[in-house]
Amino acid sequence: MKCVAVGDMFLDEEAFSKVLKPSGLFSSYQGFSWKKDLDRTSTRTLIRNIETLGSEAYTIEGELKEAILDADVIFIHMCPIGKDIIKNASHLKYIVSARGGVENIAVKEAQEKGIKIIHCPMHNAFAVAELTIGLMICETRNVARANYALKNGEWREQYPNTGHILELRSMCVGLIGFGAIGRLVAQRLKVFGSRILIYDPFVAKEEIEALGYEAVDKDTLLKESDIVSLHGRIGPNDPPLIAKAELEKMKPSAYLINTARAVLVNMEDLEEALIHKTIAGAAIDVFPKEPLTKEDRITSIDACTLTNHRGGDTLDSYNRSPELLLEQLKEVLETGKTKYMK
Repeated sequence: MKCVAVGDMFLDEEAFSKVLKPSGLFSSYQGFSWKKDLDRTSTRTLIRNIETLGSEAYTIEGELKEAILDADVIFIHMCPIGKDIIKNASHLKYIVSARGGVENIAVKEAQEKGIKIIHCPMHNAFAVAELTIGLMICETRNVARANYALKNGEWREQYPNTGHILELRSMCVGLIGFGAIGRLVAQRLKVFGSRILIYDPFVAKEEIEALGYEAVDKDTLLKESDIVSLHGRIGPNDPPLIAKAELEKMKPSAYLINTARAVLVNMEDLEEALIHKTIAGAAIDVFPKEPLTKEDRITSIDACTLTNHRGGDTLDSYNRSPELLLEQLKEVLETGKTKYMK
């Protein structure tokens, strides 16, 4: 099989070559870099474009396009594989992506041609799950606000949730989405003793309950949860999972956590809900426009902990990706299936 690997600003092509070249699985290997030298601001713009515009956000041309069109298998991370590539790739059998999602791939067109898409939700799942738990604690226990106050000479005693602070063992936590990250978050919450509600229409109730969690509908989760944490995905044309109507169903003492996708939340509605105390607080790692500036209203709201898209930002998230992908491809070649394949 002819193999092409495309690295980028997050996952260097060299990381692919170190794993793929010695594998003995490929008759030839070509490595490329795509937009590797973008600065942080341009990188955030690229991510947002791919997550909102999908596989057609950018066009692949030149030597890279020619190599992909002649390949049997391609390994990618951020590089988009659009409709034109799929249409003209005469040998392509496998698209192997180091991303959890497949927004940068023309999935429908690939499936129609019988091209298998292998993706890797686990590549940053542990990192995002850890940050999610951290943000739950930071927001409910006022960690960031206390830190800011102390560093500015204030011994702060009053916070937005003063008099209503609970421990995780006393809380009901609702997870919207029960994929790789949602499952890891649930496992970690179990250690704290939280009651855990799950809403995911794509996972059987029996599977959720067999793991010791409660499978509920979305409205029940919103009404009963002390913390609502988002771990799902939506299509480019779908409405947000959380907007004014959903926020009004939550408890006034509840918190919203989003370490998944910015498009899952209508940020203007969330800002209004925080200002008018419809909910108690929020912790947000992803935003419709990045980077934020002090002019963005969310930065002036006290009852909100903000991090600048740090969810998957660990060495572990990227370093192991090529190994995980190669293992998945081998499994498909041997058995015809793997857990994360479309």
